[in-house]
Amino acid sequence: MSAVQRFKVRYRSPSFRALRDAGPPTSWLVIGAVLCAIPIALLYLAGVNNVASLLVVPFFVFVLIGWLDRDGWRIRMALSEVAWQQRRRWQWGTLPVDPATAETWLASYPDAPPEVRASVMMTAGRNADARVLLGGSEPEASADAIRFARLRILFAAEDTEDHSIPNALERLEATPGFDDLPADERRYQRLTLAWSIAWLRIRSREPWRHDLAAAFRPMAPFRAPRRYRLFHRLQQYALAIAYIVALGVTWLLASLAGAPA
Repeated sequence: MSAVQRFKVRYRSPSFRALRDAGPPTSWLVIGAVLCAIPIALLYLAGVNNVASLLVVPFFVFVLIGWLDRDGWRIRMALSEVAWQQRRRWQWGTLPVDPATAETWLASYPDAPPEVRASVMMTAGRNADARVLLGGSEPEASADAIRFARLRILFAAEDTEDHSIPNALERLEATPGFDDLPADERRYQRLTLAWSIAWLRIRSREPWRHDLAAAFRPMAPFRAPRRYRLFHRLQQYALAIAYIVALGVTWLLASLAGAPA
């Protein structure tokens, strides 16, 4: 698969759409853009005629919107912890993130644990194969049993089209042996299952943002390296950053055009 095709696959994936649509909501941005006219008008009527000062007002409005959108920020931080933990725990080559890399990985690691291969099969879109593999396997340790249970809860949610995040988490927490896991492992399993059910909802074009943010709320604060936090901060304030960069580029081009030859 070419780089362009791989990008298209990832762009359409629920994971990409979740990060893109986590927030701020489009309606907030539209309202913010409209409301920008009010302070600009008031400043102009008060005698502020400096164009640069007036044009910078939307920047602060968009920054404020990004800061007020706590649900979007919470989702991004939680997903950053999930991604970081997945990569930190991964022991079998490169973590596959799309169907093509998942198929390559499955061919390269036939002896990986069944719950790991089942999760990669789901990434490859081979859900039926994942169910068969998990159904014919037995966990080797108590922690593995919880991972098996998490995947089976996910399969059941897909079968019944019951994409309730709270119900899934309740079933996970009621699994025998769950309370015996270390606190960090319990946290990771909750985070991962909440995201997996939201993944089903995103794929099915169902509303997901509010329920996922509510599920993540009790788990805050979230843990992730600084580079992950920086990346998601740029996403959260993307419109404000794009706006101020556009103003800077416009000002620079105007300056160059007006400079003497």
